[in-house]
Amino acid sequence: MLQCETITPDRLEPQDRAAWIAMAEATGLASPLLHPDFAIAVSQVRDDVRITLYRDRCGLAGVFAHHRRPGGFARPVGANFSDMHAILTRDDIDVPVDALLGMAGLSRARFAAVFTGSETSPDGMEPVGPSQATVLQTTAEALFEELRADNPKRFKDFRRRLRRLEEDHGTVTLEISHDVVDLVRLMGWKREQFRATGKHDVLAPKWASRLMHTLFEGKGGAVKGRLFVLRAGGRVIAAEYGPEAHGTFHPWLATYDPEMSPYSPGHLLVCRLIETMPAMGLTRYEMGTGHEDYKKYFTNHVTHLHAGMVRAPGMASLVRDTALATLDAATALGGQKARAVAERLHRRIDQIASVETSMTGRLAGVTRAATQLLVSPGR
Repeated sequence: MLQCETITPDRLEPQDRAAWIAMAEATGLASPLLHPDFAIAVSQVRDDVRITLYRDRCGLAGVFAHHRRPGGFARPVGANFSDMHAILTRDDIDVPVDALLGMAGLSRARFAAVFTGSETSPDGMEPVGPSQATVLQTTAEALFEELRADNPKRFKDFRRRLRRLEEDHGTVTLEISHDVVDLVRLMGWKREQFRATGKHDVLAPKWASRLMHTLFEGKGGAVKGRLFVLRAGGRVIAAEYGPEAHGTFHPWLATYDPEMSPYSPGHLLVCRLIETMPAMGLTRYEMGTGHEDYKKYFTNHVTHLHAGMVRAPGMASLVRDTALATLDAATALGGQKARAVAERLHRRIDQIASVETSMTGRLAGVTRAATQLLVSPGR
């Protein structure tokens, strides 16, 4: 029989922290996003972080770090930056997700990339991803040769672009930057990219920007903010930033100087990073889901993830399910095109809701998204 309590991160006891880390390591992922110090870092910039601890006679049996929103609604801690999350449990625990939510007094939880250890999606979810990764198993040379053998023409093109870049602009180097100026530049490039593409600016909320700086400044315990910078002749031409812990790097922000786009600097950064993983202290480069068109060249391992809304048992959930079914039926009446636009708007609204904590920010984001989709429905 499980018992549970929900606490604020500052009340996490050392023995529970150690048990949490053990459960995270048991997944085989070593993801910084599953580490307790990530939840603690997020709690430094948001006041709605809660940790539900599940216990039995053997001790800590499970943990769910989340944002607890009004109405018993939960999102994984760090959303929209939690590109991989989980309700962690010991191997001997087999309790459905909806039951775990009910025990915690939650009515429902929205998962965007949840790890369950199975390819089969739990009830209420569907496959998403998978998360793609580069895993160092022996040497960097062997890893690079493995990837090159799968895509020889593409890697030959990378080498050609690198030679051209060095001929035109000077020596190309990759380094870990500790200069906040480089971080600010990267965030500026990324925000400009959001504006140019019409995507929601997930760096606009103050908490998001503060989280980037908190980790970069080393205030995240075992979870560090790592900024990899590619330079040509001393000039920054591409950068990637994200959390790293225990040798696993998970990039959040990746962009490049638009003037250097003919050289594919983003691809060249990843190539250099893979070639120098041991020197950079990395054994795993976790790229997450989406953008498979370029990630496939650097992937030798995948992790199956799932997405969806899970509701705790009860009449309130039944009412919500009925309302959603009615909405789906109404949307279908508008035809396939209308349904496609509605589904894209729904996904955009969910992203906005995950990162915007104020009503003003949510309304502004939804208005921009709706306008953009109506003007350019295919974008």
